[in-house]
Amino acid sequence: MIRNTVHAGTFYPRFAHQLLAMFEKWQEDVLPVIPSERNIGLLVPHAGFMYSGRLAYLGMASVAYESFDSIIILHPSHQGIHFDYSVSPYSIYETPLGNLELDEDLYRLFSPHASQDIALDYHALEHSLEIQLPLLYHFFPHARICPILLGNQNPVVSERIAEALYEVVYKSSKRILILASSDLSHYHAASKAEAMDKKVLEHFQKLDAEALYRDASFGKLEACGLGTILSLVYYSQKYSSVQSRIIEYTHSGTISGHNSQVVGYLAAKIYV
Repeated sequence: MIRNTVHAGTFYPRFAHQLLAMFEKWQEDVLPVIPSERNIGLLVPHAGFMYSGRLAYLGMASVAYESFDSIIILHPSHQGIHFDYSVSPYSIYETPLGNLELDEDLYRLFSPHASQDIALDYHALEHSLEIQLPLLYHFFPHARICPILLGNQNPVVSERIAEALYEVVYKSSKRILILASSDLSHYHAASKAEAMDKKVLEHFQKLDAEALYRDASFGKLEACGLGTILSLVYYSQKYSSVQSRIIEYTHSGTISGHNSQVVGYLAAKIYV
């Protein structure tokens, strides 16, 4: 079963040459890497490429020196949140650059514990997944993927996911990267957005999932994929000597010039 592109031409360019031209420009901003770092997790935004594509590119470039067999993509549902999490059943994922394939072994391991009553459209229409696929193909064309869609964005679900992730990765002979797809604050003035997003950066740097959820509960920070970030941070806490790094932060106002209602974007990684 093939998941066809539905957002090409809107969230990102439809044609390969347009994408590659973007990537070539963004490559100029890629920072030098430290090859000794073993990356276990990556957080990137999922807005349209015009606004957050550069940050997502920089995030993936920061781990691309490693060869990953598989990439597990944690991404939030914008279609409904009446479920915990669901594993995408598609075997092929179309992008303008080429197709990515499902890691069927990972699918079989995760799907028995996932929600089973989710409409296929939830997976077919979700941009928080699709926006990542052209970039993943560009950097990791031979890696297989396993997308996991989150509904309930709370610590209980995220801790369950983190336990499952660690058990699967620990037992696997494959080199696996966990990718969390999330934007940050939505539709605040730039000054307020920056203050709220700063708290996300601080808590992520400390890998403090409890502080992330506490401040989100009190409206001190926002993330549309909070559950994906929590899952990634809980997962990272199972490793010793784990560290995090902020790659870059920005918001939509820096691109549009309109700072009255902006959306925050963050690229960051976790490594050992």
